[in-house]
Amino acid sequence: MPIDPGDPTSARSDGLPGAPPGSALSDRLDPLQRLRGHVVNFIVGRRSRWAERRLRANPVLWDLLTRVAHGTEVTGASYSDYWTLYEQVREQKPVEILEMGTGISTVAMAQALRENEAEGAPRGRITSMEEDAYWHGVAVERLPQEMRPYVEILHSPKVDGFYKCFRGVQYESIPDRPYDFVFSDGPERHSPVNGDKLFDLDLIHVVRRSDRPVRALVDNHYLTFYVLQKVFGPKLARYSVPHRLLFVGPVTRADVRFLRHENFLPDLRLTGSTIFKLRMSRADGDS
Repeated sequence: MPIDPGDPTSARSDGLPGAPPGSALSDRLDPLQRLRGHVVNFIVGRRSRWAERRLRANPVLWDLLTRVAHGTEVTGASYSDYWTLYEQVREQKPVEILEMGTGISTVAMAQALRENEAEGAPRGRITSMEEDAYWHGVAVERLPQEMRPYVEILHSPKVDGFYKCFRGVQYESIPDRPYDFVFSDGPERHSPVNGDKLFDLDLIHVVRRSDRPVRALVDNHYLTFYVLQKVFGPKLARYSVPHRLLFVGPVTRADVRFLRHENFLPDLRLTGSTIFKLRMSRADGDS
């Protein structure tokens, strides 16, 4: 099994999430923010160690994960991510899963589908999207035979896309299926047009087409979290510090919020700096 990127102590000595020692970000943090960073890392690390114990306690799942990880350079998601995905699929029993970014996580969800089917649930399917042609080939070749009835790994380049005023990246072609669970960990977020760092857009498009409830987990990326909270609201897009994941849903097309005309008078400050706020709401006026 590769180094767990969900355990901050495995990659950094200063313990600050996202800030390597001596970085400009680390230097700009005040003592309270640094303390908060250490507390967050402690919580995340404890969750990761707990998840590893749970994974090891499931010998079939652990064997599958280590077999897929062996001999590859991919670090994958974290132990916590693998366990959370496995646990969510076991609990929610989705039939159509969309995974954006093929990886070791694919196997964790596929094993959960296999166990669900053994208990009498309908056979589920994972549509796993991958933008990199080389990694797509590696993932298809290394997918364990027993997982193949549950997984379809598809290659699709990434392209720029839009939702309202938000510009993001998305897969060029995702099959139109009645997805009820989504794991968003791709495509890589830099624009193929000019290299701008954007956000992952596909989840919004999936929900906009869906009259059935969709649940989603979104991997750790601040800009994607920000946009999804603007689109769905913080009650339906909830960030978990221990998991380092955004939990979305259940949401349908009725939960996608729209921009409306706003008077900026409430934002104006007669003294000091004015900070304009982006407001979004549904067309019916609900905030």
